[in-house]
Amino acid sequence: MERRQQYGGAIAAGGVVLTLVQLVQGSQQLGELDGLTGVDQALVFLFGTAPFVLIGLALVYAGYWLSRERRFEPDLPNIVAWGVGSTVLFASVGALLLFSQQVMLGTLENASAVVVNQITVGAVVGILVGVYDARSRSRKREIERERDRIEAFAGKAADINNYGRELNRAQSINEVSALCIEGLQTLLGLTETAFIGIEDGEQSVINSTVMNVDDGTLIELSQDAVEYDRATVNIRDSPAAVETRDERLLTLLVTDHDDAAVVLLAFSGDEQFDEEDIQLLELLISHAATALDRIATTSEPEITP
Repeated sequence: MERRQQYGGAIAAGGVVLTLVQLVQGSQQLGELDGLTGVDQALVFLFGTAPFVLIGLALVYAGYWLSRERRFEPDLPNIVAWGVGSTVLFASVGALLLFSQQVMLGTLENASAVVVNQITVGAVVGILVGVYDARSRSRKREIERERDRIEAFAGKAADINNYGRELNRAQSINEVSALCIEGLQTLLGLTETAFIGIEDGEQSVINSTVMNVDDGTLIELSQDAVEYDRATVNIRDSPAAVETRDERLLTLLVTDHDDAAVVLLAFSGDEQFDEEDIQLLELLISHAATALDRIATTSEPEITP
């Protein structure tokens, strides 16, 4: 049983106990009132007991609701603490009222009813205050996570710009592929990456850090990438051609012109990339494509290593 279910169950159980006590207490009060008609008894129960029964049932619902809310799980001890503290406070107020009644009137009539009513109201008020406090804490955590995400994205974007400057200085395809492989490892943690060159129908591995997969298989895996748009990430399950790898495969068409093309592929394992990571990866590959197009235009190099 998860912690939120334990705490929620405890709160709901407390609500059930208070509801039953209210019903029993209301029945006893009706039994003590002689000579009332059925309508009068119904009115006494409706206005004297029913509101506190509903408050007790609200506590039951609050416990059930909290047992299903994952976002408040870290704050459940605080919520319970608010509930306990408020219950004690209201019970203390009830005790003071009874003390005043004893001093001024010399009687403790309906003492148990006063105390139970105060405890019921105090418990619900405390839980509600605790939920409000937990909601504020949850919102604060969301803001902090969003701030951290934005800071991480900004840091990665700055790294992309640095790689972009280095790619613009690259003088060969080998330099471009090495920078891209380094960037993929730094930004996304991808350690097994390969660059495949295609020219006049001939294919070759320009650079690779993939383990336990031969060049022929890597070339085979890169076939589909030329059908996609340039610098667009495509992620699919690793095909049957790689029998020893139960991982997802990431492929991109880096650039293509005339009868030449360059394809990037990487084994991404079970890593889940969010939209920002995909955008950064496509931006890095766009820088690489620009560099390769510049190299091809200025020096017409061979794309084979």
